[in-house]
Amino acid sequence: MQHAEEYQIIISKDKKLAVLLHPQKGEPRNSYLLYDGGDHAFLYRHREDVILLDYLNPAVTDFLAHSDEIVIIEADWEKNETLFDYVVKIKHEEYA
Repeated sequence: MQHAEEYQIIISKDKKLAVLLHPQKGEPRNSYLLYDGGDHAFLYRHREDVILLDYLNPAVTDFLAHSDEIVIIEADWEKNETLFDYVVKIKHEEYA
């Protein structure tokens, strides 16, 4: 698992969520976001590649709690180039 050091989450005018992060190695496969209702989430790009999104803003956590999917955009910010963009389902899990 890796920790996303730099990422942004955008809430669009039509109440959709998008995560912008630096490009990762390899292509995403069967991706999903695991969210437990707290201030972090786990992006499973594929089975061997998990990214921790930590210290989520309370406005974002409220949207995550009530959303079924999120857009992921992996971009090279310096080159202003998108390498991957894809929609993932949000799996809601609660931990004791």
